[in-house]
Amino acid sequence: MDVNKMNFMSDFESVIKLSDFLNTIDSMGVGMTIVDANLEDLPLIYVNKGFVEMTGYKKEEVLMKNCRFLQGAGTDKEQINKIHHAINDYKQETVILKNYRKDGSYFWNQFILSPILGERNEVLYYIGLQFDITKQIEEEKGAKQKIKELSNFDQITGLMKLEFFKSTLQTYINKGSTQGAVFRINLNRFRNINSSYGETDSNTVLVEVADRLRKVFKNVPISRSFADDFIVLHTLSDSVNLEDVLYAVESVLTKPYVILGEEVAIDFSIGISKYPFDCTDAEQLLSYAALAMREAKTNSLVNHCYFNDHLADKLNTRMSIEKNFATGLKNDEFFIYYQPKVAVDTAEIVGMEALVRWQDADKGVISPAEFIPIAEETGFIVELGEWVLKKACKRNKQWQEKGLRHIPVSVNVSGVQFMHPHFTQSVKKILQETGLSAQYLELEITETLLVNPTVIIEKLQELKKIGVLVSIDDFGTGYSSINYLKDLPIDTLKIDQAFVKETPSSERDNALLLSIIQLGKSLGLSVLAEGVELEEQVHFLRKSGCDSIQGYYFSRPLNELAMEEKLEI
Repeated sequence: MDVNKMNFMSDFESVIKLSDFLNTIDSMGVGMTIVDANLEDLPLIYVNKGFVEMTGYKKEEVLMKNCRFLQGAGTDKEQINKIHHAINDYKQETVILKNYRKDGSYFWNQFILSPILGERNEVLYYIGLQFDITKQIEEEKGAKQKIKELSNFDQITGLMKLEFFKSTLQTYINKGSTQGAVFRINLNRFRNINSSYGETDSNTVLVEVADRLRKVFKNVPISRSFADDFIVLHTLSDSVNLEDVLYAVESVLTKPYVILGEEVAIDFSIGISKYPFDCTDAEQLLSYAALAMREAKTNSLVNHCYFNDHLADKLNTRMSIEKNFATGLKNDEFFIYYQPKVAVDTAEIVGMEALVRWQDADKGVISPAEFIPIAEETGFIVELGEWVLKKACKRNKQWQEKGLRHIPVSVNVSGVQFMHPHFTQSVKKILQETGLSAQYLELEITETLLVNPTVIIEKLQELKKIGVLVSIDDFGTGYSSINYLKDLPIDTLKIDQAFVKETPSSERDNALLLSIIQLGKSLGLSVLAEGVELEEQVHFLRKSGCDSIQGYYFSRPLNELAMEEKLEI
């Protein structure tokens, strides 16, 4: 090393008077290093007090060595390459490195490298400043981890969100070393709890359900997929019988919940699919469990159901129906039948209900009981319902223009369709396009919509302003409150056929039917009974003050031509 280089520090300080500055850097805990650009392997020729304190190395341990001894397995090679490029290009660079102290512990080093040039613009030295930013980096990593957790876990229950659960389930399956079962658990009619107690207090039930499930399923993935739906991944072993696990789940969930000091019992339904027996795809397993859960809801004796071949066939049928919806509508496979409504006293036709039917090109006639629920679940009911509404209004207007009887046509409105934000505007538009007066359109909504009347009352009021009629369909099968019922802008109660079927032979059904009729009349509503098939039923309904009837006694649903003939009478 020549004399000029060996006396670098004395020359450096005397020329640019940096001694005070270097002392200040030392006091700030900032590390400073200088390497000789003209010596092989770029050795350190100066390190300050900050470097010693930051790394734990003494000066004599590191001078005339390359500073790569600070690197380790966790040091980012891309950041190191940036330094190499800066040295080769004689430029300044800033990188963040995971470096290692003498004792093996790591620290995050924000390293700033800059060349020192000579009179002929040649590089003489490289000076480096080191800032220990470990605290900042760890805090950022903690924040990122927290954000990741928030994105993967439900904030109310702390359980996995659905997408994270799916990926975890697929990982378990891909390992191939275990067998497992997926439990899909749904709280029946939880929205009633929400309506009665409010969201905040209802959430305590969801938290309690999560805690109860954790007690049964220890250290396994559990998800709250949405609202009141929970999913559990349970690995199977010879020592644990699946029926025993199911019994444990049912035992903890059957216990009542305490909400605002009141004990509340909540029913539930469980669907179970198994891997690899049913399939080895996470998405498919969840669908199978959901299908089994829906099947359990239809069983009044047990509240659980295993996925099986019968349900597989049912799923295939469902998928086929779902796939054919759009083409069916496009190819005019859907059509409308009309069932007359008649006055009890005069047998005069006072209205007609539009009933959608489907003649599939491959499968033939598909029952509305089969395709309507699927249309509701997929959202296709919005498009189909609008088509029915427009067709029925257009046909009624055409019959009126022929001089036939002017009566309202009733159209069933699904809850999904009714709650669509553009439903009211759609009704207005259809009436304008078809030219049908609003008084000749009746919208039938199901009683289940009345569970949350504050949500629907505004929309009902908008519809009444248009001038359309509104009826509550299948009355008596839902959970509506009479207190809310009296405030709703509706015109007619349609009594479900279940209350008519055993009349007049059943005294109990007679009493129930009479009480519903009296309730409707007391609220100033028109009352219609569905499913009337016998003359004795007509006599009882007439005597009880019912206004109109609908059913096979007078007429089955009719095609357009037959309905037109009825309107000519």
